[in-house]
Amino acid sequence: MLDSAVMSKKPNGKHLNESQQCEIIAKLSKTDPPSKRAIAHEYDVSEGAIRKVWDKREQILERFALMSNEVKEKTFRSFIGHFTELEDMFYIWIENMCRANLPIPLSLAIAKAKSIALSLSIPETDFKASWKWLSRFKVR
Repeated sequence: MLDSAVMSKKPNGKHLNESQQCEIIAKLSKTDPPSKRAIAHEYDVSEGAIRKVWDKREQILERFALMSNEVKEKTFRSFIGHFTELEDMFYIWIENMCRANLPIPLSLAIAKAKSIALSLSIPETDFKASWKWLSRFKVR
């Protein structure tokens, strides 16, 4: 029979938002930081989650700098696209369309993303503006 201490190693399902991850990085960056175990207990997550935050601190801080304060509290996972220049141009196009109160059909948005990729000389084999790409872009 398994010991109950061994059985209690299951993840609890708690996730850290971007602000909490940055707080953890700040705590671990101090000259005399608390242990990862103590921080894990404070945030009610596993010690492995704290190690993961520390290992990915550069990416987390980069993302954090680009987010608004409201988004930082709500975002638990964030992804940066592979074609940031394309996505920046695409976002500006969407903003302009919204300011002009023009509807943006999804097929038009995909066609525009393809034309931006063409103007940036991104090969079709590297970037495929698909419905899936568009749905992921909306999340980002």
